[in-house]
Amino acid sequence: MEARSIALGPELIGRRLTLRLHDPAGGYRDLVGILETMTTLRKRNGEVVAFNPDEIAIVHPIAEVEHRAGKGAPLSLRIAELEELSTRTWPPHRIEAVGQWRCRVSNGATYRANSVLVTGAPPFGEPGVDLDEAIAVVDSIYRSAGLPAVFQLTLPTYQEFNDYLTARGWSEKLGAAFLINDLEATFDIQELAREKKVEIIDEIEPSDAFLTLHDDHELRPIMMAYPARYISLAHGGEIIATARVAVSESWAVVTRLIVAENHRKQGFARLLMLACMNSAIENGASKMCLQVDQSNPDAQSLYAKLGFRFHHTYHYIQRTESNECAC
Repeated sequence: MEARSIALGPELIGRRLTLRLHDPAGGYRDLVGILETMTTLRKRNGEVVAFNPDEIAIVHPIAEVEHRAGKGAPLSLRIAELEELSTRTWPPHRIEAVGQWRCRVSNGATYRANSVLVTGAPPFGEPGVDLDEAIAVVDSIYRSAGLPAVFQLTLPTYQEFNDYLTARGWSEKLGAAFLINDLEATFDIQELAREKKVEIIDEIEPSDAFLTLHDDHELRPIMMAYPARYISLAHGGEIIATARVAVSESWAVVTRLIVAENHRKQGFARLLMLACMNSAIENGASKMCLQVDQSNPDAQSLYAKLGFRFHHTYHYIQRTESNECAC
């Protein structure tokens, strides 16, 4: 580590640092991680460690590199790339273009496969025609498919469009946070699996038991339209948790992470996510992303402890009421 140092200040919160501390027993010790408060730092494995600011000898910010998740390009471009990645790995049955808007049409299962992904310059994207005319075209496309018209709007890019629709009677159906993480090393999880008395299953197709856990049989065509790994935990021969991991170039996208209701809050979600991260690395990914419902604080807390970082949010805005479906 370079001898150059700067003062530890609140402007460094959220930055990755190396802290060299005076060891009370003599010598020095180093801590590396994300500064969360003026006295705590989060390591790569999610562990939060406390330190005494009075023991600091050197503060060394670590320069971000462009290949890290969520770094390099302008935010608007990164958002567009991540949303395109999500559509590519969770492909709808068909896509109809309205200018640069992408009308994704499937069988009604999941909003992502049945909504308009707005792209192009803010505040409304670039539909190629007058805004109200473009919305009328969208209505027609989804009406002919027997589906409600739904827009997926990434924020803050299309906040003005979000406000435009809600002012005209459209309603928000789901708000989600898009999280990202860097994958650097696999985890030794076999001992943890033994402690919890579960078997970790990693398959190339979703089994009937995998689909049954959350009644996902109607999603099988979408799942199988893009190569993925299907990770599950089995307890006593019964599937109690599932997740799908799709890898595209350096990215892994996690979807359908579900734990059976009677097995929640027992550490299975964490074990499942560690298994997903291992599988992603083994299949060539160096970054991972996922979406989490903003009304699910337990899931958000778990992902934060595993090193996931907030990237952006998005809303699904719908003209008419319909049954709720997943993000």
